[in-house]
Order: sequence, then structure tokens, then C-alpha cells
Amino acid sequence: MNHEGLISRVKSILFDPRRTWPLIGEEPATVAGLYSRYIMILAALPAIFTFIKTSLIGSGMFGVTVRTGIVAGLFGAVLTYALSLVLVYVVALIVNALAPSFRGQKNQVQALKTIAYAYTAAWVAGIGVIIPWLGGIIGLVGGIYSIYLLYLGLSHTMKNPPEKSLGYTVVIVVITLVLSLLIGVVVAGVTGIGAMGAGALGNSSNSSSVVFDKDSKLGQLAVFGEQMKAAGERMEAAESRSRGKAGSDSKDSGSSGSSRDADMASAEAAMAALFGGKDGEPLEALEPEQLKSLLPASVAGMQRTGTSANRESGMGMQISNASADYASDDGKQRIKLSLSDAPMMAKLGAFRGLVSSESSSETQDGFEKTYTRNGRQIEEKWNSRSGRGTYGVMVGSRFTVKAEGTAESFQQIQSAVESIDLTKLEAVAKAGAEQH
Repeated sequence: MNHEGLISRVKSILFDPRRTWPLIGEEPATVAGLYSRYIMILAALPAIFTFIKTSLIGSGMFGVTVRTGIVAGLFGAVLTYALSLVLVYVVALIVNALAPSFRGQKNQVQALKTIAYAYTAAWVAGIGVIIPWLGGIIGLVGGIYSIYLLYLGLSHTMKNPPEKSLGYTVVIVVITLVLSLLIGVVVAGVTGIGAMGAGALGNSSNSSSVVFDKDSKLGQLAVFGEQMKAAGERMEAAESRSRGKAGSDSKDSGSSGSSRDADMASAEAAMAALFGGKDGEPLEALEPEQLKSLLPASVAGMQRTGTSANRESGMGMQISNASADYASDDGKQRIKLSLSDAPMMAKLGAFRGLVSSESSSETQDGFEKTYTRNGRQIEEKWNSRSGRGTYGVMVGSRFTVKAEGTAESFQQIQSAVESIDLTKLEAVAKAGAEQH
């Protein structure tokens, strides 16, 4: 792919993705070709323009311009670039390993295509960092659009059913966010940009130390940093073990699948390290039947008409779900009450506390609200014209209880969630956090 071809592909994936993804899915490619002709070129854009902004242009406020030293800025740019190339391959490994869980077809080259072309929007948006005030917004828009590109592309590259793409995308995005945060911590620590944060997050041998209130935002960040540092160490150890075993098996049997098995084992080890317990073991969700037993026989004057429960497992992670349907005698009001247990999400509890937001909007027909109360994240939606609403609560950064459907009032929807013993769920989440 020459420069004209590169520009043409960038334009087509950004402005006509629905027609471009089927072409990408069928065209031949190699890992080396994708890196040399596409990934290595576009991934350099954010690093280059960040260097220009921080070391050459600088940031100005109140008549003062602050610049990062040329050497430190250049070193940081090179390190960021190198780690971003690694990140692309690691995420592609995970995309490939997860494919069977979403009824897709495993193919490492196809997985690398998926990430390379989905990342295009974020890489191009990295140019916007040099624009004062708007750079962050441009970067955010690019990131969101990359998620959309990923969602559109998965079914064409990994051959999963289109209806599975949403769940597939969500898992990949969460994993990528965590790995990206790890890279940011590494770059900040190595270049000295985050020296104060590093002193706060790590165990320092200096005579002075900084201690944050564990309930403060900085305290939550410190906790999260310690979790990620420990996870990274376990991940490296697990990968080393799996690679060593693969090498031994290869000598004994000469199997060509040993390397692929090692990649799969490494990806599983990575997820277990990031989302597992202290020893890297997967965190177990409650039994589906146990969750189902928490669903009451009736809510808001409506009788239960059916129940379901299941557990999903993959890459060292577990999610248990249970739900029940309720209906009034005349069938005009119907509510679905669902309960999910995702213990690995508790690992992100501190980080989520740093970026949580609240919003509220009202119209003559209803309202939408998201807020946090007593440590619980709450979502409310109601439309009085249709009589349809949603009320959801996240408990202990682990359990999600949600009711949605049609009712005479929003209070009926809310009472369905409150029929679950949320205090009991909080106790289970707390006990699990202390154990792991």
C-alpha cells in the first residue's frame, strides 16, 4: 500500500465504513504488511503531534507558557509510540481469543485488521492535540468513532453474527481502556511526567512520602494504580510461564500450534491478572440459580410470569445473569427485572469513581437522570406519554439491578428494583473485595 493507497483507505474507512469493512474482511494481508504499511504510519500521528504540542508549542494560560523539555518530550513520544504498537498487537490477540465466545472465527491476521482499521479514527484525531481547548474534544470524538468502527467491522473480519457484535465490542473496549491506562502510567513514570503520582502510587524508598485519604479522588487513584501495578507483574509472570511451556512442548512434539496455544494462554493470563483475584485466579460470579432465587414472586402488584438464568464465561472472566418477567392481570403493565453479577468490574471500581458523572434532563413527558447516591450508581428514565420507564442501580461496583417496562407510574418501576435486598448484595460485594 503506497501513500496514495494509505490516504484512500483512511478516507474510505472514516467516511464510508459500511462499504469498506466487507472489502477489508476479504482482502489478503499479513501481520508484517499491516504494521509496515498502515499501523506504524498512523500510530505515529498522536505521538508526533503530542511532542509538537508539549515540547515546541507548549500550553499557555494567564500569560505563562509551559513546555516539556525537548529530550524528555522526545523520549516520551518514542516510548508512547512503541507501546502503542505493542498495545495494538495485544488487543488483537485478545480479539482473536474471544472470537469463539461470540460465535466468530479465530484468525490472528483478521483480528489485527480489525484493531488496525478501527483505531484509524483515534489515530487521526490525535492530530487535534495541537489545537488549544478543542484538542481534548477532538480526541474524545475520535475515540468514540473508533468504537463505532470496531462495532461495524467485527462481523466482517471475525465472522461473528451481527447480533453478537455489541457484546463483543463492549468487552474489547473495556480491556483496551485498562491496557491504555497501564501504558499511560508506564510512560508517565519513565519520563518523570508523573513523578508526583508515581511517588504516591508506588512504594518509595525516599525519606518523604505522600499519603492520600482513601476516600478522596486521589486516594482512589492510588488504590487503582496499586491494583494495576500488581496485575501487570502477575501478567508478565504468567506470560513467561506460558511461553516457556510452549517452547518445551514445541521441542517435544514439533507442533505448529504451540505458538498459537501460547498466545491464547498469554491472553487468558492477561485477563486473569487484570480482572482476577490476588493470585490471578478468575473471580467467580454467584451461581445463576442463586441470583434467580433473589427475584420475588411479585413486584408492584404484578405476578411473575417467567424466569431465566445463565452464566457466561471466557478469558478468565465470569458474568451471571438472572431475570424475571412480571405482568398485571389485564396485561397492560409489564416489567422485566434483571440481576447481573460481574465480579471483575469491581476491579475498576476506584477508576470508575474518578470518572463518574451526573446528568439530568426533563421534558413535559418525562425525565432522564444518572447520579450516585450512597455509593450506588443510579439510572432513571420515564416517559409519561408511553408509560414506559427504566430504573437501574449498580451495587458494590459489581451487581447491577435493573427494571424496565410499562407501568402506571415511575414509582412502580422503582419499587421493582427495591424489592431486591440491595444491602445484602453490598455485603456480598464487600466480602468478595476483602477476600481478593
